Amino acid sequence: MTKYWVVRADWDIQELVEPRSLVGIGWHEVGDFGALSSEEIREQVRATYSGASPGMIGQTVGQLRRFAHEIEIDDVVLTPITSTRQVLVGKVTGPCQHNPAAETDNLTNTRAVEWIRTDILRDGLSAQLRASLTGQMTVFSVNRHADEIAQIGREQAEHAAAQVGDESSSVELSDAEYLDEVEAYARERILDLLYSFAPHEFEGVVGDVLTAMGFTARGHGKGPDKGVDLIATPDALGFGEPRIKVQVKQRRGTTGRPEVQQLAGTLRSGEKGLFVSLGGFTAEAQSESGQSMTLMNWEEFVDLLLDHYENLSPETRTRVPLKRLYVPMG
Repeated sequence: MTKYWVVRADWDIQELVEPRSLVGIGWHEVGDFGALSSEEIREQVRATYSGASPGMIGQTVGQLRRFAHEIEIDDVVLTPITSTRQVLVGKVTGPCQHNPAAETDNLTNTRAVEWIRTDILRDGLSAQLRASLTGQMTVFSVNRHADEIAQIGREQAEHAAAQVGDESSSVELSDAEYLDEVEAYARERILDLLYSFAPHEFEGVVGDVLTAMGFTARGHGKGPDKGVDLIATPDALGFGEPRIKVQVKQRRGTTGRPEVQQLAGTLRSGEKGLFVSLGGFTAEAQSESGQSMTLMNWEEFVDLLLDHYENLSPETRTRVPLKRLYVPMG
């Protein structure tokens, strides 16, 4: 029976998984776990992360076990690509491989994949599947979305239904997976809300988040912004340092190096740059970040918004109405 999985790729390998026909995960410290039993993986994780909580140990063991053993050859994997909002869909063609000499830690443990579709965009998926892709775990099951994924992979709907049957709707989630699903859905809905604002409204939300963090944020003023939408300072008069110049892009496409360089070109002594782009950044743009420049994608911005939500202005809380949800974990 075909099973369906999400294997998230960290940012430093997202441009490698498609041309190399693989999926990869980190945890290089654990070493080669592909041939270990579940209990042996647990003991190796405990030895590696001796100070970690039991919950973190269990979550790590679960993800490594799924990647090495529960994902089988011919299972279907989905890998979201943050910078382009692509979702790669492919079939697993090989076992877990360990390569300690990989150029990046996130390619230490990999599995070979034959990519079926590389032209799917996240925005074309159902809200429920988009929410699942936004989860924080690295490896997790999405069998409950089997019919939609099978259709994306150009498989016949009858074939997918026959393989998955009623089990796709009766998959039991662990507490951690359930919480991750709820949180992912909420974050995807927040992103949809941010995209619904007019550009100046979204700039206002960014400015209010900076204000909630303790800065004084002001609009750049009328006329062409020349790469700067907001200026934030640690004092009310605007004399303090660092003086932060902020550029905001609300579009769904990625931001490239020229626009990041434009903001960098406005920075003077005592100034820092912050570029907020909901659509993310190209790899070339990411190379421009450093001590004077911070690039922030939608996931990082939503993290800040949630962390400082209680201190946002009433106007922003009205525009972004959120309610705290308590989920039983016992």
